[in-house]
Amino acid sequence: MHDRAPSDNLTRLPIDPLARKLAGSLLLLFLLTSSAACFPLSQPAPTPDMGAMATQLWIEISVSNTLEASQATATPLPTETPLPTPVPLWASTPLAPPAGAAIPSSASNPVSGVEIVYVPAGEFLMGSAESDSNREPGSEEPQHTVFLGPYWITRTQVTNAMFAACVSTGVCTYSVGHDRNPNYLNPLFAEHPVVYISWHMAQTYCEWTGGRLPTEAEWEKAARGPDGQRFPWGEDMARIKFVNANNEIGNTTAVGTFPYGISYYGALDMGGNVREWVADWYDPDYFNHSPAANPLGPETGEKKVLKGASYRDPWRYSRAANRLAHEPASPGDVRGFRCVYP
Repeated sequence: MHDRAPSDNLTRLPIDPLARKLAGSLLLLFLLTSSAACFPLSQPAPTPDMGAMATQLWIEISVSNTLEASQATATPLPTETPLPTPVPLWASTPLAPPAGAAIPSSASNPVSGVEIVYVPAGEFLMGSAESDSNREPGSEEPQHTVFLGPYWITRTQVTNAMFAACVSTGVCTYSVGHDRNPNYLNPLFAEHPVVYISWHMAQTYCEWTGGRLPTEAEWEKAARGPDGQRFPWGEDMARIKFVNANNEIGNTTAVGTFPYGISYYGALDMGGNVREWVADWYDPDYFNHSPAANPLGPETGEKKVLKGASYRDPWRYSRAANRLAHEPASPGDVRGFRCVYP
């Protein structure tokens, strides 16, 4: 007996042409629906914000460099050598504005090589307005108009490399050892702001370069300009785009890392990285009786004023009017400085 194919017993029925088309359409619809579920149509990509991308890339590079430097093997202390003859002070007034000519906006100090920016004579608003909810009630009030003569101020905070040059002459001394701050002589931190500096040693360094510490008023005007803007860069609230603060990075960064935080007169890092010593004694009530022109601060006191914020301080400390204070003989790991040349 021979086996027969199962189809031999089936009766073939005619298929209506309309039914054939309907079946084909349903099949096509099923395939399209399945395909869409598996491979959803892509939405058009939004136009990229090139400014935001550039800022983010800049910050990522800075943070990466800082972390790499933090994890690097500490550089051993160099062998002590006899101290060379100290470099003469830059005693003359730097780059006095030429009569009848345009005043340059920046120059450099011939002793340290640091770039300095010019702040012209004129009035500015100092202190905080009552409308500023982030102000420190009392010590930052009242907001008042102050007149200052012209001066130059360093564009950045004094760095490890700059301060080490003064130490090498025997004029300056560093306050802590290698175990306490291995970053001081680490080449990867050469362009970071120097820390663990007392008020007295900051003043000594500035005098070595022919200048001095800024008064509180000089520092604040260089940070906020003539119209009393709240932050060095303007009115935008502090964030990582502008400044190293709020412990976002967790360490100092090389000076000048945040170009968007540039001040009205061209200074950098005035809202973060490290707190900065200024010349004045601290008095929380000083603004109520300070002179209207070239104020020098109280005649005596127990603490010196610190301006700006450190990398660990909250965002509100980045305001130009923020005031802190500390004993002048005490260095610290978030205290640095910059100099002025009147």
